[in-house]
Amino acid sequence: MRNLTLSLLAVVLIATIGLGWMFDGIYNQYLNQYNEQEQQQFRTEQQDAISVLEQVGTHLAVTLSVLDNRQEFIDKWPNEGRLLLRLQPLANFPLPQALLDDLTAGQPLLLETDDSISLHFYLATTDELLVLTTPPQKTNQSNSLLPIFLTSLFYLAVLALMLVWLYPLAKRLMTLRQTAKSFGEGDLNQRINVGTISYIRDLELEFNRMAQRIDDLVTDIKLLSSAVSHDLRTPLARIRFGIDTIAEEDDPVLRKKFERRISDNVDEMVDLVESLLSYARLDQTLITLNKAPVDFKKLINTCINNKSQDDIKLTLQVPQQQVMVDGDLSYLLVLMSNLLQNAYQYCHSQIHVSVAEQGSNIIVTVSDDGQGIAIEQREQILKPFIRGENSEKKVKGYGMGLAIVKRIVEWHHGNIRIDNSVSLKGAQFSVTLPKV
Repeated sequence: MRNLTLSLLAVVLIATIGLGWMFDGIYNQYLNQYNEQEQQQFRTEQQDAISVLEQVGTHLAVTLSVLDNRQEFIDKWPNEGRLLLRLQPLANFPLPQALLDDLTAGQPLLLETDDSISLHFYLATTDELLVLTTPPQKTNQSNSLLPIFLTSLFYLAVLALMLVWLYPLAKRLMTLRQTAKSFGEGDLNQRINVGTISYIRDLELEFNRMAQRIDDLVTDIKLLSSAVSHDLRTPLARIRFGIDTIAEEDDPVLRKKFERRISDNVDEMVDLVESLLSYARLDQTLITLNKAPVDFKKLINTCINNKSQDDIKLTLQVPQQQVMVDGDLSYLLVLMSNLLQNAYQYCHSQIHVSVAEQGSNIIVTVSDDGQGIAIEQREQILKPFIRGENSEKKVKGYGMGLAIVKRIVEWHHGNIRIDNSVSLKGAQFSVTLPKV
């Protein structure tokens, strides 16, 4: 579920930080452009208004200069309007000399405060100032709907991003649900096609492993039940026949003969039951592998010495250097013993064993000159209680050896492959195991 957690964290960070930063940048950029336009427009309008006021003030100053009743004119000027007039002696209006020179030369003086804009005009005839006062112009308020629009757009973008993230997750969960439902209804071949990009990839892989494990267990149970029903029926019938015969037979020699046959049949049944129990114990949940570096050359030599037969020629090809395998020694001994035992049972006269290194693995090959295994039988031959059909010998056993080999190989994260030997023309088993 690590991919799900990381993807959820990424979506949250992108939605909250990335989108917020993006919309904030858009808003600031728009606001700056809007303010610049507003300021430019305001300055233009203000300059136009001041130009008009200068013209009005100039005309008023000229008019008042020739009037005798100037104050009466000022008093009659309406005080409720936006343009106010008043007269002020120049002596009561201290100014720097430079501004005073400009003012007396006929240039109007503009003074602006937060509350008003004042234009001062010099009346040379009376040494007074005509003051025109008007309130300042206010800039238009920025668009108050813009923040609301950008906020709404932000949440819509977050919602869209979450939907885009949730769609593949919901799709994969629906697929998992449908597959699990079909599997629970008895279709044990159901598996999930795991994509390269999936939030629940780990969960899908675990489901496939679980499904495969259940499928293998059900298959083993079917094979075990069929094997038990087939292999136990014959010795039981012979035992019943022997018991019935002994009950009717008075000859001590014949009675002893039938008793020996009954004993042999009982031994056969005991061997079968022990094979069943041995395979049942080979469940990964019931064992613990004690993995350690194993000298595989030494292990093979030990197995060959224990299995050697005088009438069978065995050749061994191994590297000069030491070959170490990461595995459980006891189970690797069982693996090699079963492979050699299978080769001895089905060969005519020759067996070839080789060990080769390939990257981080070793490949152990056991070949014989027997009849070989048909391609259509190679997958089935690795299942319990399945035996080769093309053997010229009546080989005693229950078809458990290769099934045990396959399970031990899986425990060690290796693989097994069955081919026909190029040189000996018989069966060839190639087992790949990881090196230390």
